[in-house]
Amino acid sequence: MAETVKFIHASDFHLDVSISGLSELPVHLTHALANAPYEAAQKVFDLALAERVDFVLLSGDLFDFESGNARAASFLLGQFERLAEKDIHVYWSAGQCDQPDRWPSSIELPDNVVTFSSTVVEQLDHRRDGETIARIIASGFDPQRKSGADFSIPDGDVFTIALTHGEFESSSLDNQNVRYWALGGRHQSSELEQSGTMVVYPGTPQGRTPKESGVHGFKICRIDSVGKLRVQNVEADRVRWIPQRVAIMEHVQLDELKNELGERALKIMTDTTDQVVLCNWFLATDGEFNPRIRKREWKQNLLDWLRDEFGRSDRGLWSVSVKIRAPKNLPIQWYEEDTLLGEYLRATGRYQSDDSLKLNLYEYMPQTVQNKVTSGMELVLDVNRVEILRNAMMVGVEYLGKHKELADAGAVED
Repeated sequence: MAETVKFIHASDFHLDVSISGLSELPVHLTHALANAPYEAAQKVFDLALAERVDFVLLSGDLFDFESGNARAASFLLGQFERLAEKDIHVYWSAGQCDQPDRWPSSIELPDNVVTFSSTVVEQLDHRRDGETIARIIASGFDPQRKSGADFSIPDGDVFTIALTHGEFESSSLDNQNVRYWALGGRHQSSELEQSGTMVVYPGTPQGRTPKESGVHGFKICRIDSVGKLRVQNVEADRVRWIPQRVAIMEHVQLDELKNELGERALKIMTDTTDQVVLCNWFLATDGEFNPRIRKREWKQNLLDWLRDEFGRSDRGLWSVSVKIRAPKNLPIQWYEEDTLLGEYLRATGRYQSDDSLKLNLYEYMPQTVQNKVTSGMELVLDVNRVEILRNAMMVGVEYLGKHKELADAGAVED
């Protein structure tokens, strides 16, 4: 192979899905939030042109054809035509929502775009100046297909790529003759190298919810003259979720906390000059219980300050919420009360001290809130047990105690 082969691998554009998870939509960020999926996807095609790649691999879920989203269809068509002008091919494997047979019949795709349905596994060679430089084995999403066996080939004389969408047993992808698995269906990027094979999910170019936090983008891959593959991540997101967890003492002063969060915010903004940052602040407390910091007015003051200081531009950090973690322990005298609250707190204390106890707090809650608050708590994973028990204590205080100090302070979590 005399020249380097270059290709881009991207997936899960979800152009029809908007950014969510905000309790309120700041007016000055409306445009950025609405256009973020398109701006992120456009970076895929811009880089393909700038790098003059040989081809682009798209592994599904670009947008839901049945949504009737004319903007998404027009956007993709325009990008495909840009690539066609430079003779850059696109190999598009269907995901769960973009099967080729559902593409609008009135819109004809340019000749440089090759689509793959879910019904068969197809094989083709990508050629440059008459020479095969890569072999592509592709098929769209099939919920019944959990193994990569259908993509195997008998020999590996050409760099071979398997292109598809879905989840697979990792052991079934250990095929020496497939060098790169171009997969889609996960919104977080992941790479796994096993026995000379790269298994890659590029993730979505634009995260949309707090659960899709961190950097999002796509991959550019290069194959050198001896067949060595190098995979590089390319950032594409215009809007980025970055949660922040801050340890504080229960008796922290508001000005002290503003200084701490302000330093964090400035560091984030320095590191993300090209993104709008959406931030949920989680404050983990330690020390003697202090209801003052849980006052709604106290938290709103902090949230308003963060927004005014760092979130009023279209390149700033918008604070979505400030949440204060439930304390490790409440005042000891509350546990000793001969009340329903005292009984409830003693029960949660037993669960905290003995991990073998099954988490089931129904009997301690009033009938009116049993289903709403504690349904399914006995089924929680161990990793969530500590946090849920802490929150359960605060729920008990709210519904069982109506403790005067907390009620006066307005300290119950939203």
